[in-house]
Amino acid sequence: MTKRFVFGALSLGLVILVAWRIVQATRGAPPSPDVDDLRAQTGIPVEVAAAEEGPLVVWREFTGVLRGIRESTVRAKTGDEVVEIPVRVGQRVRAGEVVIRQSGRGSLASVDQAEAAYQQATRGVERLRPLKDRGAISDQDWDNALTGLRVAEANLEAARRSVDLISPIDGIVTDIQVTRGTIPESGDPLVRVSDLARVQVLLDVSPEQARELALAQPALLVAQRLEGRVTRIALQASAASRLLEVELTFPGPGAGSGANDSSPAAEAAIPGTLVTARVEVGRRASTLLVPRAAVREGIAWMVGTDGCAHRREVTLGLAGDGLVEVLSGLAPGEQVVVAGASLLSDGARIRIVGGPSS
Repeated sequence: MTKRFVFGALSLGLVILVAWRIVQATRGAPPSPDVDDLRAQTGIPVEVAAAEEGPLVVWREFTGVLRGIRESTVRAKTGDEVVEIPVRVGQRVRAGEVVIRQSGRGSLASVDQAEAAYQQATRGVERLRPLKDRGAISDQDWDNALTGLRVAEANLEAARRSVDLISPIDGIVTDIQVTRGTIPESGDPLVRVSDLARVQVLLDVSPEQARELALAQPALLVAQRLEGRVTRIALQASAASRLLEVELTFPGPGAGSGANDSSPAAEAAIPGTLVTARVEVGRRASTLLVPRAAVREGIAWMVGTDGCAHRREVTLGLAGDGLVEVLSGLAPGEQVVVAGASLLSDGARIRIVGGPSS
């Protein structure tokens, strides 16, 4: 009797346990919270920055071609052989200084003839001078003699310049395109001389870029560390490129220094090379600034005192160096969202994970 009672009690307990497990299994687990629920509970993670007042200087960077303020190419006047190059690249020369000497039978004969004619005209003037002093010849005869001398002198100079080629300007020899023994064609370029007392950079800019530029804006030649100005903006675009030419002018890297200037800046100022220049297109002594990432299509999200995001329409001004000027829509000290704004809606709870209040 006792055994049956015990066995019955165990069976009843087992049935109750199985039934309880079945009830638990059929009841189901509580539903897991979705992403929106989690965001509502913990807040949408964002990074913020404060709107602050400060100075703003906006630069635009361009690439252009460097040249001297004046440049001259000395060209061959005859087909004679180059017999001497008395200058070297980098040498400073004066106007009238010989940079190339050519030699040929025809040219040398012309020089000899011109020199003989000049000497003859000189002797003629010297013979007539005492007679002129005594009044033994007419003024017309004396004037004719002087005119003949000037013509002979000019012819001699022209003949010499056919073989002794000179620099027409003061400057620096920036390129020598022949070697000794070369026989050029008449008109071939031989030597280039550049006046580097000032240098210029020529830019080709789009009409949109040109709208930001104005005469006398400060400019910076980056690698050469030279400060200059915008000195010319073309009013008509090139028919081929549809771009506008802009000219920047800087003091020469060797201005005021000796002829043997070997500073890094002077060495870097090579006419014809591509250089990087920056132009200051705007400046504010003090204005309200936020990071560029804080504003998209005129909309910023600011952090309210309630810990929620609020949509603000803002008006922008100058932009540069990762910052943008806010003309209206925000106040100094207000925090704006710079990362995570794509998930926001007006009044959404936020959780700051980066920025001054993180």
